[in-house]
Amino acid sequence: MKNLIFNPLVISCFVVTCPAYAAGFSGVSERSVGQLEEVQVTGSALANTGLADAEAASVGTVLAAQIAHRPALRPAELLETIPGMVVTQHSGDGKANQYFLRGFNLDHGSDFANYVDGMPINMVSHGHGQGYTDLNFLIPELVDHIVYRKGPYYAEAGDFSSAGTARTSYARALAHQTVKLTVGENDYARLLAFGGVAAADGQLVYALESQQNDGPWQVPEGFDKANGVLKYSRGDGDNAYSLTAMAYEADWTSTDQVPQRLVSDGSVDRYGSLDDSTGGDTHRYSVSAEFWSALNDGLDLQSQFYVVDYALRLSSNASYYSRGNSDDPDVRGDQFTQFDNRLTLGGQLDFTQTLNKVHELRYGGEVRLDDISGVGVGFSQRGLIYDLFASAAVEEQALGVYGSVHSQWTTWFASVAGLRYQTIDVAVSDKLDPTAGGSDREALLSPKLSLRIGPFSTTEFFFNYGEGFHSNDARGVVRSTAAVPLMSESVGYELGMRSLLANDIQLSVVAFRLDLDSELVFVGDESTTEPRDASRRQGLEVSVFYQPVDWFVLDMDFASSETEFRQVQFDNGQALGKYVPDSVEQVFAMGASIDLDNGVYAGLRVRYFGPRKLTEGGDVESASSQSVNANIGYRFSNGIALGLEIINALDERDDDITYYYASRTLSERNAGIEPQLDLHSHPMEPRTYRMTLTYQF
Repeated sequence: MKNLIFNPLVISCFVVTCPAYAAGFSGVSERSVGQLEEVQVTGSALANTGLADAEAASVGTVLAAQIAHRPALRPAELLETIPGMVVTQHSGDGKANQYFLRGFNLDHGSDFANYVDGMPINMVSHGHGQGYTDLNFLIPELVDHIVYRKGPYYAEAGDFSSAGTARTSYARALAHQTVKLTVGENDYARLLAFGGVAAADGQLVYALESQQNDGPWQVPEGFDKANGVLKYSRGDGDNAYSLTAMAYEADWTSTDQVPQRLVSDGSVDRYGSLDDSTGGDTHRYSVSAEFWSALNDGLDLQSQFYVVDYALRLSSNASYYSRGNSDDPDVRGDQFTQFDNRLTLGGQLDFTQTLNKVHELRYGGEVRLDDISGVGVGFSQRGLIYDLFASAAVEEQALGVYGSVHSQWTTWFASVAGLRYQTIDVAVSDKLDPTAGGSDREALLSPKLSLRIGPFSTTEFFFNYGEGFHSNDARGVVRSTAAVPLMSESVGYELGMRSLLANDIQLSVVAFRLDLDSELVFVGDESTTEPRDASRRQGLEVSVFYQPVDWFVLDMDFASSETEFRQVQFDNGQALGKYVPDSVEQVFAMGASIDLDNGVYAGLRVRYFGPRKLTEGGDVESASSQSVNANIGYRFSNGIALGLEIINALDERDDDITYYYASRTLSERNAGIEPQLDLHSHPMEPRTYRMTLTYQF
């Protein structure tokens, strides 16, 4: 393939996200009919496509064909197509994943905003953690494309977007019906039926999914998931709409991280558990609509509206029996249960106005209301709360308006200047202590600037600046006696370069810095706030994409980050250090894939997740982890396909995640031993084989 594609979205050459990979699709993915976003072939150089071209070197689009044969353990691992992103898990499969990017331990999504078909997924004032992002309802086979943008440089991006955003869109039409059955070790089974049909002058896409899995754990996980999607689309690129309904339910028993001292002495197997009653259940029901309208000459409107009914009940036990002492008759342990019940509704209007040959104006607004009827936490035993110490109802309303001017000043220089004005109003009603409630309101103005210089032959350069924010938990804001901000600000800078080194090799290099203000973040595990000082993240990202022929793709990316507090941290007058615990420092990923005309396909993914400092002083570090996933398959001419997927193909005995904190077992408690600081890890799953039978008609 000798053509290179660049359009407003398809602009990057990261982990199978390179536009060149899509050139063979002639503007529309083979699996999609009526796709709104065209992929344009513009020649063998970095052709200038004019207004609304790429705004940064760290923006990209992942297309459906690029993830069709990608080996993955969990749905959210689709986000690992974003260079430098790591997706792990430290608990059961029904809990939101742990995310790492650009020096962040994003926990479950605190500073990276996710959207699916226009709906925001991050949860505000959530029972488990601010920004909680559960993507377990994703069905990878339905994904048409994922648009990612790193950094706080974009006016339309609001809450939780300091590290970036990812917008996942399901297909608006599918040409075939497919039934897919996957079975594997540890009682893994997944049945998926999906496809598309013409209906009422439009296209109907559907999917029904059922999955179960016990995993390698000594306490069977019993993960049970039911999932469904129904999406109706009608119209063309100028005037079109989509209506989508989704329903997802799951329940599971989790094996949380265990202390290394017990694994080392053989007291606990690395796949063992110290509490066989942790786990949870959740549901997510939603209806949403998207509209695309050409209102008049030069003015276009894109809008989204959504309603989401969501609930979670989660029981965890990370420290086992650390409460109390050996003389205390209460030996119920440290298990606690968190809960969250809410209705979320909102929408967004986004206008694009062509002013003249040089300038384009984009402006819009979005509103979101979270009506949280019950959120809280209490100590529990076998999942039943016996000491409810936090329970509240929260109403949170966010309103953002924004605008940006996109200017193509010359053939080699373009700029984007934008502003975002954000307000958030919160009201908290404490169900246990009426005097502990309250309300608050804050507003924030965030400027944005992007400059593009080039292309010069096959190379162009970018400079980006932006201010962003993430919201803090409303309960922590109204309860604290300190000045806790409702919105914690961030300032980001980025220098980027992308280049076509040869017809088949593409390179991207990005240097970034992100500063965060001091803040107090609500800790859902304890229903308290914890102070965090100002911090700085800076690093380098390098990505290479190589495609010498249509059927073979090789990609590599490396990310290195350094994260420090702006001031040394202290505890009771004792200096702790300057490092932000759990921050990712180095990530390397490499992949290769083949897709032959004779029906053979295969994929290989390699990921290195470097050591992380687990204390402010940097004296305790986690070990690094390496993983290799692979698959191979064959498509017969009669619509049947057989595939084999191998997760952790080298059977590495590494860890998915490691923390450093104090814990104590029941036997240690009875012996009068105080809680001990130790490394606590959740292991990677061992080598796992899965076979898939697919029938397409």
